[in-house]
Amino acid sequence: MNDRKKVLDFVTAAGETMLQNGAEVSRTQQTMEIMAKSFGVDGFHGYVLTNGLFTSVGSDEECPAQIRSVPQSTVHLGRVEAVNDLSRRIAGGAVNLDSAFQELEKIKNIPYVPASQQILCCGVGSAAFSILFGGVWQDGVIALFVGFLLQILLLKMSEWGVARLLTRFWGAIFVVGMTLVLFRTGMGINTDKAIIGALMPLVPGMALTLGIRDLIDGDFLSGVIRMLDALLTAACIACGAGLVLLLAAWISAGVMPL
Repeated sequence: MNDRKKVLDFVTAAGETMLQNGAEVSRTQQTMEIMAKSFGVDGFHGYVLTNGLFTSVGSDEECPAQIRSVPQSTVHLGRVEAVNDLSRRIAGGAVNLDSAFQELEKIKNIPYVPASQQILCCGVGSAAFSILFGGVWQDGVIALFVGFLLQILLLKMSEWGVARLLTRFWGAIFVVGMTLVLFRTGMGINTDKAIIGALMPLVPGMALTLGIRDLIDGDFLSGVIRMLDALLTAACIACGAGLVLLLAAWISAGVMPL
């Protein structure tokens, strides 16, 4: 029988790793319960939110318990999948507790995708969305270039410690402003299609999806938090894009704002 305090440390750390890297609440809680039971510890209790978790083992006066604050981080589904795989091997009896700790440390250090690949994917994705929404290849080329620059800007703002909502606001301002400037060269055909395509990497699709899933699973508090996060992010994108478009309309009409 494993020491329940040591099992609690491991299970809580694994849950924290999953939650911090984009796992949904229900998956995180289920995985922790499976691992605790697989290590022979009964009476495990876990309560998971989008930005924190509470765990305990047993019901006596000296039952160990932990609280972890889990600030939002960059999504890394590779780490989530690695913890899931570790959980399955633990359930199968292939990994003991000491080895599980070692593997979890390796999982925490799985690197993110290189910046060059992130920039490439953002540009190609922007171009693809631009054409998907009805643009022509010229619009896709502009969205491609803007997408490259957008990801560079996002990476820099992340290094500077800019709040995530502000990165979306300034990112939207940059996308619309740069797209309008490039259209002045006469290359593009549909300004709106290029703008929409380049804005798509900023859209909070994952937060919205997880929020809906949490609500369906009955995790109403976590679902509301994620939905609110998605709505605030969308509002920041809309405000940034709308501000630049409004200024552009004023300039085109020769009207100076008061």
